[in-house]
Amino acid sequence: MNEIVARYGVPKQLTYRTRFLDFECGLVKRSRDKGRNHDVTCFIRQDDGLYVVIQKHQYARSGIYRAPSGGAMPGESIIEAAKREMLEETGLEVELERFVLDLNLDVVCRDEIIPWRSFVFLARPLGGDMKPIDTFEIFDVRTMAKDDLLGDIDVLMRESGWGGFSYRSFLTREFFKHIEELNI
Repeated sequence: MNEIVARYGVPKQLTYRTRFLDFECGLVKRSRDKGRNHDVTCFIRQDDGLYVVIQKHQYARSGIYRAPSGGAMPGESIIEAAKREMLEETGLEVELERFVLDLNLDVVCRDEIIPWRSFVFLARPLGGDMKPIDTFEIFDVRTMAKDDLLGDIDVLMRESGWGGFSYRSFLTREFFKHIEELNI
């Protein structure tokens, strides 16, 4: 972690707690059982100021889009995972620019609390074609303005009733708040 901080800056540390629905808890538990209790999220900002966002099949055509994310495989660094996941989910090669947030999430699943961690980066595209490579997981990829992500998309997330979207809403709002504080 020291190497990441030295290279990409000191992130803002935050915590969040939310109740997940049963099917969401199943996803988190399966990840935990495979030794993964984290994700790497990248807000990929293009030169025109728009952000690359994804939509998964579970919520296809819902109007909800979010920043792409994924986890490191055993033996893979957080940085390698971020670059691989962004390529798989968006078709874009990226350069990480800033380590923005280090979020600790308490996933509440009935009577169990599962710890989760999100490493959140600002990134920029270097090349590639914006279309998902992992079409099994990703339904759509497109660009959106910050105002859309903090406006209508945020409302849809919060009103969905999904704990994961409650968290993604929080993560997105905090990301934009902190990059504004950093003036980047």
